[in-house]
Amino acid sequence: MKYTIILCILAMSLWACSGSSNESHSQTETTAAPVATTPINENDTIEIIASGANMTEMRFNIKTLKVPANKILTIALVNESTDATMPHNIVFVQPGTANDVGQAGYKFEDNGYVNPDDINVIASSPVVQINETVYFQFTTPDVGEYEFICSYPGHWGRMKGNFITE
Repeated sequence: MKYTIILCILAMSLWACSGSSNESHSQTETTAAPVATTPINENDTIEIIASGANMTEMRFNIKTLKVPANKILTIALVNESTDATMPHNIVFVQPGTANDVGQAGYKFEDNGYVNPDDINVIASSPVVQINETVYFQFTTPDVGEYEFICSYPGHWGRMKGNFITE
């Protein structure tokens, strides 16, 4: 009898906690950071906000950026950080190279924390101080999945995202 009750409780617990993986996945997607999917022409600008008052709060407001391939893209990088020690940049890189580009950034302070000779760098912004905005343009690469990071020392591990060209 005791085993029957335990089995019934276990079965009811499993049933109550079960749900299709699609439901859980769908719920996760609605709470995730936004995906900016924007048709780009030469007059479009995508605003990316860097924020956070310390190393654990710093982030970009966009985790995935989807744009057409081989188009001129204008980025407005807005630094909404509230701490003067939180300057930021944004660097678009080849797939799988974000860690290397980020780790090397500290060596290139005079060049906005980006190695000017690194073939893995697609494009980068100037460093933006708190309460400032910088604009820059570049031609998006061929169709593919790339990455973006902030290469300011210590930031690239948290401030990163996916850059997809279609």
